[in-house]
Amino acid sequence: MSRSIAGSTALMAAGTAVSRAAGMVRLALLGAAIGVGTGAANAFDAANTLPSFFYAILAEGVLNAVLVPQIVRAFARGQGKEFVDRLLTAATLALAALTVLLTISAAFWIGAFTHDFGEEKLALGVVFAYWCLPQVFFYGLYAIWSQVLNARGAFGTVMWAPAANNLVSVAGFGAFIAVFGRYQEQAGAGLDLPWWTSSKVALLAGTATLGIVVQALILLAPMARMGLLPRWRWGFRGFGLGPAVRMMGWTALSLVFSQGAMWLAIKLSSGAESAAGGAVVASNAILTVALATYVIPHSLITVSLTTALFTRMSEHVMAGRMREVKADLSYGIRTTSAFSFLFTALLVVLASPLCRVIQPGVSLAEVEAMTGPVVAMSLGLVPLGMTLLIKRVFFALEDGRTLLALQIPMSLLFAGFSLVSVWLLPPAWWVTGIGLGQTLSFLAGAVLRLSSLRDRLGGVDGPRLAWTLARAGCAALLAGGLGWLALRRFPGHGGASLPDALAALAVVGPLIVALYLGSLWVFRVRELGEFAASLLGSGRRG
Repeated sequence: MSRSIAGSTALMAAGTAVSRAAGMVRLALLGAAIGVGTGAANAFDAANTLPSFFYAILAEGVLNAVLVPQIVRAFARGQGKEFVDRLLTAATLALAALTVLLTISAAFWIGAFTHDFGEEKLALGVVFAYWCLPQVFFYGLYAIWSQVLNARGAFGTVMWAPAANNLVSVAGFGAFIAVFGRYQEQAGAGLDLPWWTSSKVALLAGTATLGIVVQALILLAPMARMGLLPRWRWGFRGFGLGPAVRMMGWTALSLVFSQGAMWLAIKLSSGAESAAGGAVVASNAILTVALATYVIPHSLITVSLTTALFTRMSEHVMAGRMREVKADLSYGIRTTSAFSFLFTALLVVLASPLCRVIQPGVSLAEVEAMTGPVVAMSLGLVPLGMTLLIKRVFFALEDGRTLLALQIPMSLLFAGFSLVSVWLLPPAWWVTGIGLGQTLSFLAGAVLRLSSLRDRLGGVDGPRLAWTLARAGCAALLAGGLGWLALRRFPGHGGASLPDALAALAVVGPLIVALYLGSLWVFRVRELGEFAASLLGSGRRG
């Protein structure tokens, strides 16, 4: 791994680690304030999911598909600053208009994303949504500004900015608890609308929105240092955006399927609480917590390394160096998979004590409801990382048509498995089934997308990839199996109380890590060690 890639990955991973740690504190405080299995928690989650849902469309879809390759090309032609100015002018106005439309139609969107909420919970969700939907504008600014900085190789602040968001939320949710108390101390904190006065709604939902505002505006500092502060400019003639516009169209169609499947999962999960007669089961709020938990290791290394490699792969494609693209793809998959297998073993075995630690203020029933979805989603860490990296190759190639063709079966598998889970399983298992459907869709996507690149890149280093994945997978099974046996020695298997959970994590966690690393050494899987050495070497040089 080159010095620049290693340094960029290390910087982004450090920022992501701080952000995710603060994010876990944020989730713990939010759980203490309103719970994770309560009606109020599900109402707030529905409202706060809306802006992040639209952000996923902007950041993970259209913008990532278009901006980095086009900005790289524009700067290579000497038109970079002018291109960025015109881009930001058009995007800012479009974001403002979109945000206004979404906010005034908040009631429609809450209804579209929920199922069988009941009148009171639905009304509370709409009130929360009026406060949360303005986040879309600032999410969009963050997405665009971050891609501008990424294209210029300035990765650090982009990954540190979400930490500022989480710190704002930590302060705000902490203030909510200090002023109004924990949900377990407030009998009216479930669905009693009179309890939710305007000041309580404003503090809770306003805090969530303020965090996104800070996350976006903090990027103005590095943009100013690099001379990239935007000026108002109109028009895109002469910038060769024809291929980019076509790519955006294909990507938008692909997102109809991918986000449509996620929308269905959110909507189905929101009905679990009512279907269970009000009992504590995994519903849409717990789905969000599980998603935020299992994705932590993915964000630390996989996203950081992929982001750094994406800019370089775009440069390789522009220069016609397909052999280098193939080498970067193989390296990225082997390295991130060796890392992801370790965390798959950790999360699957230690899901119960981990859920207790990240949500110390909730009931045992809520912890038990979280465990199944975390396990089901964690099984998909390796294929998730592969699909992300392969998707970036298609973005660099500006091939949206193939991505659309491959996204359709992935989304149909996810949606179909989610529907079958709701039809066949009891409500307590709906979200676990949805999580398993997501894992299967990632697995299918990794196989289909990798196969489709074989001709484009002159092969995908298949035998080497398969051999590395097989050995790392065996190491994870061995370490996870022995770790599971060790966890059986703890009362309630580590999730019944916070002391038991901390003890289980402190003993079994290092045991799994040691067994996994030792197995990698025996099986001669060197990618993880070489990657760590590159990061350490980059840190010493820095």
